[in-house]
Amino acid sequence: MWLKRINLYILVIFSQIWTVELSSQGKILIFNEYTSSDTVDMGMCVVGDSLETYFNIINNSGKILKIGGNDYTYLIGRAVDDPDNLDFLEFFGPRDLPRLIDTNVNSLFTIKYIPFSPSPLFPEGKKIVKLWLGLFDPQTNDPPTSLKEIVKGREFTLIARKSAKELDVYENVLDFDSVWVPPTDTLYKFLVVQNNTKSKLVVDTILFYRSINAEIRLQKTSIPLTFDEYRSGDERHTFKISYYPTNLGRDTAVVRFVYSSPSNPDTVKSIQTVIRGVGVTQKIKIHTIENAEIVAGFIDFGNVPIDTSKVVKVLIQNSGNLPFAVLKQEVLNFYTNTPSTGFKLIDSLQGDKVLMPTELDSFKIVFTPTQRDTFLAKVKFTSDLSRRKIFGYPDSAREVVFYIRGVGLAPKLTSEVDSLDFGNIIVNDVQGCPTIRDTVIRITNAGNYVVQVQNAKIEPPYPQTPFRIFEENFEIPPYSNKSLRIVFDSIARNVGPYEATLIITSSFSKIRDTLLIKLKANGVLPDPMKIAFPSEINFKPNSSVSIPILVEKSKITRIKEYADTILFNPRTLVYTNATVASTASARAELLEIRQNPAGLLSINISTKWNEFFLPSDTLIVLNFNTFLGNEIESRIEFLSPRFGDGVCPRALTPVAQSSLVRIDSLCGLAYKLFDGKGGFFRLGNPNPNPAENVLNFDFVVPFETHTRITLYDTYGNYISSFVDDVIAPGEYSLHFPLDKLPLGTYFIKMNSGIFQEVKHFVKIR
Repeated sequence: MWLKRINLYILVIFSQIWTVELSSQGKILIFNEYTSSDTVDMGMCVVGDSLETYFNIINNSGKILKIGGNDYTYLIGRAVDDPDNLDFLEFFGPRDLPRLIDTNVNSLFTIKYIPFSPSPLFPEGKKIVKLWLGLFDPQTNDPPTSLKEIVKGREFTLIARKSAKELDVYENVLDFDSVWVPPTDTLYKFLVVQNNTKSKLVVDTILFYRSINAEIRLQKTSIPLTFDEYRSGDERHTFKISYYPTNLGRDTAVVRFVYSSPSNPDTVKSIQTVIRGVGVTQKIKIHTIENAEIVAGFIDFGNVPIDTSKVVKVLIQNSGNLPFAVLKQEVLNFYTNTPSTGFKLIDSLQGDKVLMPTELDSFKIVFTPTQRDTFLAKVKFTSDLSRRKIFGYPDSAREVVFYIRGVGLAPKLTSEVDSLDFGNIIVNDVQGCPTIRDTVIRITNAGNYVVQVQNAKIEPPYPQTPFRIFEENFEIPPYSNKSLRIVFDSIARNVGPYEATLIITSSFSKIRDTLLIKLKANGVLPDPMKIAFPSEINFKPNSSVSIPILVEKSKITRIKEYADTILFNPRTLVYTNATVASTASARAELLEIRQNPAGLLSINISTKWNEFFLPSDTLIVLNFNTFLGNEIESRIEFLSPRFGDGVCPRALTPVAQSSLVRIDSLCGLAYKLFDGKGGFFRLGNPNPNPAENVLNFDFVVPFETHTRITLYDTYGNYISSFVDDVIAPGEYSLHFPLDKLPLGTYFIKMNSGIFQEVKHFVKIR
């Protein structure tokens, strides 16, 4: 009856793991004096001798604790399930239990192994028992009524050996168990051999046998090998055995120690230990795949329209020599290791089933793309390797991973513009202007699935607004575009803004891409446009003169084209070139100016199809050289100016103002009579021209005289003076910063005595 009672307590205690630690003042420590491990090897002894080991209990909890009284606080019990095993009866604890352990006190706890005489109930060999030590608060319950009342406990495994042999091994069988092929490191075990006689013992021979291809190794040892007498301290020798399997399957070896009996030297005896190990690996490979294929190591689901699904079945096989069981299975994003948004396990491996070697199992993955993208994921199965007695496997072996890929298909409508402005359009059928304006925009399918457009429309529809399209149904392949013609019909009669919306919608069933493009136009009548030269221009002979064409800044931005013929006196002026920097023509695509000998200058300027002239009061600057002939002035006038907007060549009605270019007669006469012996007045050319930050120029004064050098803008407005004083004869250089000067064309005028000259420059960014 007492055996059944002990067995019951053992089952209760060892079916639970209970470790509770007081959190009041300090820690409670329970440990063995010889090892920090939970397994305590006490060694080997013969009948009539004993073994003992010591445990230390340190109570720093701040209160008095107690040990002993029932099996919840102290128990030596079975370590195996065999009810006939009585090993625990040969182990004895202290006789002073129960015991109070005061706070801040160490209490030594002795466990003894006293071997009984060999019998069927108490045979020789290795003894393994469980030791449970638990402390409780006697103020709560004494003794405790459950493990929950144990404030600190620890379970130990005790090992002792009983032998009647003269020379004996600690282990009759050394089992490396299952070892990964190849292991992460060499595994070692140590075999202890002990002399149990009162005399010295000599091992003459050590025999080591291995099965074919076995990869078990025994440490080399010199023989003969002498063992001192029992309990001398040197009665044992330890042999190191290593195992590093590179092949699958079982490996077996036997190490045998041959010796002469100390009691009968003519008798040869031997003892042996069997050493075993198994090289194992886990290999789960794809057997077949249904509804997909393997591409570059990925299970490729192919192209699937978004919000639809595709199911793939994967059949796997266990081609290793280990059973395979799954602890966890999941589908993770390839990059982030978070749950995948496109793939899902719908028929996973059976978690309660062990896949034996050569057996098959399957799982199913459903791919439901949620967006237009390439989805990469991995199916990860976490095996039960960590719960099994397998040694030397790498961390990566705990996971079986299959990589999967799929592409979500959907069209993507885009346009290069979100609004289209036809600009100012002449209405009311003005003579010379067409009745219809049209343009083309590109509609692009930036997606990976064909766009099918049905019933593209304009709201409000024609003729409520003058905008029209002629193609309402069309397709655009992936990553391509289509040109769509849009028309403004001059049924428009009213001056003012016109607006509508072009609506293009994909008919893709799972996603509806819609483009909304605003259409704008401004109905206008031809406005008058002032075009002029400066009212009067004076210049020195044999110098350069720059003459701007002045326009209305607010209206020139409605124009894309300018054409005219300029009349001037070729006996006074000679055209050299034109300046467009910082003018309304700065972005002109076409600039064509041709000079005729008769004094006619043909001008054609136009911008790109989608651009207009820039907002500037200066359309262009014409540069001429001058000389003194029989005439001292020249008319410069517009003969046939025309302003077009790209469709209507007479979008504005020009109001032209000509000008007079005049030579200063006194300056010209002085220039003719002056012989130059005393030097010359001179105003050098500004440089650089055009200029951005600093302007440099030089001038010469041949004799002492009052000299004034001033700066004017295009309209002749005074800006500042460089020099305004009587200066000595000589050559001078000026450097003028331009950072505060607005962009545009400027003129430098020098007056010195009877000398007068003008030079221009252009300020740019």
